[in-house]
Amino acid sequence: MNPIRTIYFGGPSPGFLCESAVAMGNFDGIHRGHKTIIQTLIDRAQQMHLSPVLLTFDPHPRIVFGENFQILTTVYEREILLRRLGVEMIVHIRFTRQFAEIDHEEFVRDYLVRSLGAKLVVVGYDHHFGKGRAGNPETLMQLGKKYDFETVVVPPVKHRGQEVRSSLIRQLVGTGKIEVANDFLGHPYLVAGKVIAGRGLGKQIGYPTANLEIPPFKLLPPDGVYAARVRIIPEVSLRDSMVYIGRAPTFNLPHRMFEVHIMDYEGGSLYNRFLAVHLIKFVRGDRAFRSAEELRRQIDHDAEITRQILARGE
Repeated sequence: MNPIRTIYFGGPSPGFLCESAVAMGNFDGIHRGHKTIIQTLIDRAQQMHLSPVLLTFDPHPRIVFGENFQILTTVYEREILLRRLGVEMIVHIRFTRQFAEIDHEEFVRDYLVRSLGAKLVVVGYDHHFGKGRAGNPETLMQLGKKYDFETVVVPPVKHRGQEVRSSLIRQLVGTGKIEVANDFLGHPYLVAGKVIAGRGLGKQIGYPTANLEIPPFKLLPPDGVYAARVRIIPEVSLRDSMVYIGRAPTFNLPHRMFEVHIMDYEGGSLYNRFLAVHLIKFVRGDRAFRSAEELRRQIDHDAEITRQILARGE
């Protein structure tokens, strides 16, 4: 994968870049619509001999404003996905309530023009920015004439007759329709994080698992078992895996877990390693079992189904 340079702006940084092409947005999910914006950025930057830059915001504005909101991709996951698309630089602006009060023209002048040296700005048709969301593609084109940059507005992207939007994918993931969500994303839903200490319950019944640390604002599908493919970072290869999400009702655990069993893995402890987990298909819902032995028999069955799903290339 290509190396990627990540920059954080706590405020304007005059002269940081010059002669750049900038695509800006939240890019939550890196779905098919986002990929069209990014490919437009890379293609036009190459034609105009500019350096392509992805400009985004962290945390997500809706989290900052206290909404009960969960994201499709964390900063870490977003970077994993963007590496595959050829993005070389991401600039994250730290989004705060104070930043949200910046006038849209002030933002364009101080961040896009003076800090990033934008000569081309690419946005989606519905992008808004600045205080009160007053900035939009039309105002951006007007400001481009004033500050000497070109604006490209990417129209809505449709898939299977429906507009691809993060809100749609969020709904699909939240209701467990992982295969449909993956279709609109254009890639399997990604959950990535560090392996932390677990309770060792999987190992006791013959299925050792890696317990992932998941931020509370990361959207997970409903509790249950999922077929997945996993990359042990920084390795490149994907390994067939089975994922369990839930509170292990058989053992009455208090916290929701995200556990990964990598099939046929003999590489030793994964503690403190990072995993990129690509969810492929829902296998079954969560439920309590009368004993650990009954649970083990069910997991044997789950593992066989998971192997069949992954062998079919789903």
